[in-house]
Amino acid sequence: MKNFIIFIIIFISFSYGLFLGVYQAPPFEQIVNVKNLLTSKFSDLELNKFSKCNLPKSLKVDSNSHAFIGHAYGSPKNSNIYDFISLNTQNFINQNSDKLNTLIFTGDVFDTPSIKKWELLRKTVGENIDIFIAPGNHDVLRPDSLDIFKMSEFGKQPFPFIRYLDGTPLIIDDSVISNWEVPNSTVEFVNKVESSKVIIARHNIPVEDLIYLANSNSYKSDKLESVEKLVKKFDKDKSFYWIIGDSGAFEKLPRLSCLIFENHTFLVNGLGQVNGDSLILYHENIFSEFVISSSEISN
Repeated sequence: MKNFIIFIIIFISFSYGLFLGVYQAPPFEQIVNVKNLLTSKFSDLELNKFSKCNLPKSLKVDSNSHAFIGHAYGSPKNSNIYDFISLNTQNFINQNSDKLNTLIFTGDVFDTPSIKKWELLRKTVGENIDIFIAPGNHDVLRPDSLDIFKMSEFGKQPFPFIRYLDGTPLIIDDSVISNWEVPNSTVEFVNKVESSKVIIARHNIPVEDLIYLANSNSYKSDKLESVEKLVKKFDKDKSFYWIIGDSGAFEKLPRLSCLIFENHTFLVNGLGQVNGDSLILYHENIFSEFVISSSEISN
């Protein structure tokens, strides 16, 4: 009888902790671990909808290359309002400016933007390289940052807009104004492009299934769709490549994720000023991963 009573007490304690989330006494600390395990497995199940892909790694930057850089300011923990782009980003530009045709920043270029920083970005990159900005929350949501962005040379055109990389259409989108979602206006804009291959550059994750890869994964729009619903809106006869820059800011996140669902490939990437930081190159219609040397990393 005594053992039965002890069992009942333990069972009630366990159930209380599991269902109400109160972890103040044994065995609640074990329950926390179980809950974390369940959360981890749930994210794995979401990612299992996708086929994994691996980009080839480039050991050098070839002439006439195009580079996609997400979260260019680097580490959120070590940055401050006075910082420019990260040391990794600056080194990459300085060492390869003579080989680059285009730089596409997929959001969060600076921790805190200013008109002087946007002007310095152009000066650092040079006049011979095209610069396109798919804005992130740091670029347009900080106090006065939207007005500052619109005053710069990079924020004067309406979004989305189209440019071309070696004949491949590139759609630059503003995912902040749409609260991460892919609005119907963007879908219609993309579907009208006459090409079998379309690149879409934006800052935020476009589907709820990939939220676990985002730097700010504690937030998501209530209207963010599943990948199944999103792909139904797009032309089935085209190949779409999504370049997402809201990842990689923390060491726990992958440096680059390549995931495929039907005719859509999602390349999720970003810098965190950590070992293995990488960016995405596009050269002769092929994507590749360029890993920034650890010797360039400031700890």
